[in-house]
Amino acid sequence: MSPTPERPLAEINADIRGLFARAEGRLSDAERVRHAALLEEWAAAMKASVVPAA
Repeated sequence: MSPTPERPLAEINADIRGLFARAEGRLSDAERVRHAALLEEWAAAMKASVVPAA
């Protein structure tokens, strides 16, 4: 069984959307690093949320 993600998908998604909203769609180098980390966190949370077929 996959470990439970630390944060819910909706919260991670809100952070991603907020990052782009604050940056007005143009990310700085630091924001790109943050975006990449958020995408990794989101992917891990997605993987953890998948229920294997019987």
